[in-house]
Formats: sequence, structure tokens, C-alpha cells
Amino acid sequence: MKFLVLFLSILLGYSGLARANDTSALNAKIIPTPEVYSDFLIEPWKPNAPSVIVFKDPNCGYCIRALKALDKYKDYNVFMFWSPILGDYSDKRVAAIMECDDPISQGVFDDVITRTPIECKSSDALNLRHTRLQKLNKEIVQNYNPQSVPSYYFGGQKVYLSSLKKFKQQLTNGITPVQLDWTRYETLRLKQSGNQGLANAILFVSDELSSNKSLIASLENDFRYNWHLAKSTCKNKDCSKDEESNRSAELRLLMDVPEGAQIALVIDGMVIQTERLNQYLSNDSINAINVL
Repeated sequence: MKFLVLFLSILLGYSGLARANDTSALNAKIIPTPEVYSDFLIEPWKPNAPSVIVFKDPNCGYCIRALKALDKYKDYNVFMFWSPILGDYSDKRVAAIMECDDPISQGVFDDVITRTPIECKSSDALNLRHTRLQKLNKEIVQNYNPQSVPSYYFGGQKVYLSSLKKFKQQLTNGITPVQLDWTRYETLRLKQSGNQGLANAILFVSDELSSNKSLIASLENDFRYNWHLAKSTCKNKDCSKDEESNRSAELRLLMDVPEGAQIALVIDGMVIQTERLNQYLSNDSINAINVL
């Protein structure tokens, strides 16, 4: 019980600005993908790592301090954008950075850290590449509109890196969950392009709910988790020939989920108590379930 309370407090307590189970806030945010925003990745893309957005102002002392300790980002895919919120001088510094061919290069970081003029490789400042990078940076900054720096966002919500780290540590401590080979259940995973959640989640639902478009959309927009949708039963006589049904049956057996259960939730191999489901599922998902 203590573990569940701590798990919930960390997961839902990312910030005081938005509730983690309100996907209406998430839907308004752009979730960067490596295909479009690779120029803003601090390190090469790691397919199995969660993605975090960082906003920095080149004149912010705390931002500069963070640039000296980039190793704290090693467990994440970090997209970094320049947000000039500290006045005209910051506007000019960011404008100079965005004229560089690589606006998040180590050379740029060094100039920011030493508070010297930005000197970097730069071809024609009006060429298509610079125009595109300036547009992408501005697009994300305006979309998130950070009011402080450095600011960190996961799945469209403001977070603290310490909370994310604590949450990941808790998954390996306390109650030992069932260990699953998640690659075996890829056929059940929903499409959440450009995002890797902090945990794997399985939602067991009835045949009727398994094809409900509103429910599927709500889960795909809940970026806290890597969502898998499994059937709690199968009424089709050809179930034994259907891979998704077979994988669902296998998971029901492993997680001790009763066949025919109306709904059940598993997070990283840990079955969530029924009375706590509304604390883990988004409001949109709950509404879609309640409709039926």
C-alpha cells in the first residue's frame, strides 16, 4: 500500500500547474519527434528512452549550471529549445544562436557557459536551414510558453527531473512486479508516435471497448505510459487463431486477471487495485469507458 501511494504521488505530482490525468492539456502540446526535431536533440535518439523537453535562456544562471552537467540527461531523449524570457539581451543572444548551423552544439554551449559572444559555424543566415530551425524553435516555445527557465516537460506537462528519476527508481524497489518481455506484446501496443512513456501499461477491456475509438484516442494521447490494449475475453470462435487474442489470454494468465473482467489495469507488471483506477486513467479514458 505504501508503495502504491508513493507511486501515485510521484506520477500525478509532476507539477502544480496541471493534473497528470487531464489529457485536454496534453492534446494542446506538440510532442517533438526525432523525424522533425532531431536538430534539437542533445544526444542521438535512443528508441527505448523517454523524451523530455528542456527550455533554457542563454542568460539564465541556473540554465548555465545545468549545461555543465549534461550527464543528468543520459537516461532521456532530450529536446532542448532556446526560450528568451529574460529581456532584450536574451532575445539577441537567442537570435545569434539560431543563426548557427547547429544551435545546440557544444561550441554554442561553451559560449553560453562562458558568457562570451556566440561564435559558431554559420552559412548564409537566410538560407532554408536556418529559417527552418528558427521556425521550429519558435513554434515549440510559443506552444509551451514557459514562464520560467530552465523548464522541463514530459508528455506535454511540466515536470521536475528529480520526480521522474524517483519514479523510475521506485519501479525497481519495494513490491516486485511480474517481469514481462514487452517485445512479445507489440501487437497490443497502441500507436504513440514520438514518445516513450515512463512505464508500460496494459488496459484489459471487453470486446466492445477494445475497438472503441474514443478510448483508443484517449490512451494514445496519455503520454505518461506506453499503452497496451488487451481483451479481457474473446467471444469469437476463431480466437485461438488470432495473435492479439492469444497474447491477451497469455497476459490474463500471467497477471491473474479473471476472464471476462470488465476492466483491469497493469502498470509495469503491477496490477492496480480496482478502486484506484480513476487515479491512474485519464479523465478522457474514464469518460469513454463510462459511456458503455
